[in-house]
Amino acid sequence: MTDSPKVVTVLGATRNFFKVGHYTLRRLAAEAPQLTLRLAIPEARIAGRAVSDIEVQLRDWEPMDPASLAEALAGTDTMLMVPPIDRRVDIGGMYLRAAQKAGVQQIVCLGIQFAPGQCTMADEAAALEALLAKSGIAFDLVQLPMFLENILYQCQSIAETGSFTFPVDADRPFSYISCDDAAELFCRKILSPDSVDLRGALMSHFTQATCAQWASVLSEACGRPITFACQTDEHFVASLARYGMRRDAAAQVLGLWERISTEGDAPATWTAELILGRPTIDLKTWTKAHACCFGPEFTSCPHPHPPTQHMFGPA
Repeated sequence: MTDSPKVVTVLGATRNFFKVGHYTLRRLAAEAPQLTLRLAIPEARIAGRAVSDIEVQLRDWEPMDPASLAEALAGTDTMLMVPPIDRRVDIGGMYLRAAQKAGVQQIVCLGIQFAPGQCTMADEAAALEALLAKSGIAFDLVQLPMFLENILYQCQSIAETGSFTFPVDADRPFSYISCDDAAELFCRKILSPDSVDLRGALMSHFTQATCAQWASVLSEACGRPITFACQTDEHFVASLARYGMRRDAAAQVLGLWERISTEGDAPATWTAELILGRPTIDLKTWTKAHACCFGPEFTSCPHPHPPTQHMFGPA
């Protein structure tokens, strides 16, 4: 281990803390106990229940008060930056101003798989990358595809109706990665920044999958038929609204799926496997390991879920 930072902060704008930030903190706690770990998101004490079994500092900040964010980041050496889809550039710029004020030395920032001009979300990601480049802080903007954990928003539907849906045709291939693999990549960078470069290539599993394949795997894992249906645009936007996402932001997510539907997803690469030195988790292995997420007892299964479910139960 070289050049290890002292304080690592996971920074986000919402309490929707169950994916890469969650897995990264857990990995760091296990692999680098000498680090000080911090979670800085609005209502951090609520989200922090998900990591109450490890030592993590909790820092609340108020989205309308940039000074509170700078205070939350004070003393941070490395920041895992999870920019929001909604107002990505404006809020990302606020992140960076606070990071400069706090003296942050290194940023690992989540990006997407597409280039400017391919969809609106890609344009926003590129604008944020330009701000990162101007910040004077060393950074990796990591190109990431769909997280397998995104299907966990549909646990109830799969448990109760035996179905799931995305706004894409059943046989349209998409690239993907598990949050645990992404977290391990981030940890490698955080713990040895000079020896790991996460820029320039999609960090994905080395093959793509389709929703038809996923339905088959789910059926096998759950021991009952699970079907997939292509979701209408309006239904998809409405489903994101239930999680508090504004319509403009939901339209950006829809635009990403539309790009996959019309032009295809970014090709899968072997880069993540080469960096990790092991095979990344494939869709079938992940789904079988998460079979408990899709049955009637999904609210009490051990895996982290979106906060509307069991992750934020009584303190």
